Amino acid sequence: MLLVTFHGGGSGGTKNVYCYSDSGGTPVSTAVLADAPSGVLDQLRAMVAFQPYADSNFNLYVVVGSSSGSVLAFTGPPWTGSAFNYLGVMIGAGESIMHPFGVVFASDQTCYVSNQDSNVVAQVNLSPASGGGYLEGSLASGCQSPYLTGKYPSPKNAFLDGTFVASHVGELAGISLKNIPDVHHKDGGLGVDGSGKPLKPSNSVRDVAIANNILFVCDEADSQVNMYNLISSPTLGTFLGSASVSGKRKPTHLAIQGSGIWVSADDKLYWGTLPSSPQSPSLSLSEVAITVPSGNKVGGISFDTIGNVYVLFQDGTHTTGTGSIWTYSVQAGSPPTLSGGQSIVTGLPDTPEFCLWIPVGSAP
Repeated sequence: MLLVTFHGGGSGGTKNVYCYSDSGGTPVSTAVLADAPSGVLDQLRAMVAFQPYADSNFNLYVVVGSSSGSVLAFTGPPWTGSAFNYLGVMIGAGESIMHPFGVVFASDQTCYVSNQDSNVVAQVNLSPASGGGYLEGSLASGCQSPYLTGKYPSPKNAFLDGTFVASHVGELAGISLKNIPDVHHKDGGLGVDGSGKPLKPSNSVRDVAIANNILFVCDEADSQVNMYNLISSPTLGTFLGSASVSGKRKPTHLAIQGSGIWVSADDKLYWGTLPSSPQSPSLSLSEVAITVPSGNKVGGISFDTIGNVYVLFQDGTHTTGTGSIWTYSVQAGSPPTLSGGQSIVTGLPDTPEFCLWIPVGSAP
């Protein structure tokens, strides 16, 4: 089955996760997330199915993308039901958790959350929730990256709590702290576009992904995907370089599949071979041929286990719009090719953001 989140902006926006059959796009449920407190679900973004321990259940973590947003935890298996019950808040709004967009879990009991208003990627330290059943997170005081603090020695708490990837412009609208350093692009500072003084972001950091001890980050304003070292060492967080997206298109969504990384950027889809380790961080992106409906952008994508990819097309962003869901067969190559394109859902009630394919009757 295929889970889908929606932009959800405005009073009429969709404020739940929908579930569709992956075989024909028939709706299974329009309210997958159950029991969440009133008013909590809004502007839903990334979803991740994560198993914290080998002997534990999977949980579903969902990003609430409002300016005071958070990452919520819901029950995992069995995946055959129509509802995922609410467990609690994994990480709530804070200094750096402002308008979150993407979330990805590492293997060392940490996760990383990208935030559009603070324009940083925050490292979240995980521990078992007091009531059990899921992991909750906390932000360490100061910067998690010795690489940044070594290059930008500043007054105490100059970096927003939990900062792992910093912003090229530190002092942004909505941030109460002062003396936040502007981290140069050459050191991995994320680009930001906007207006006003202090700057209110309009294009900023988007999705995040992890593979081979590398954190990949969509640097939307700079039209590139940045890479950062995740190996626990004195160089934790070192900026490894970036891969440009052609034509100054704005990358927003990432997906890891096998040995490749997929990038959605405006009305284009890109692919690159994953670097094998932080010691060999070269990455280049090639365009994947795909026909995008007129006036649409490419949103989230997800893969099943039999060689198909599900692609969201977005008709209207920064507002409540509509869109469609297509599926394709993927043939290996450099870049891969897509064939047999089929529209399985049209006339969506809102702009689709992320999708997550889950096998029926078993864990991911």
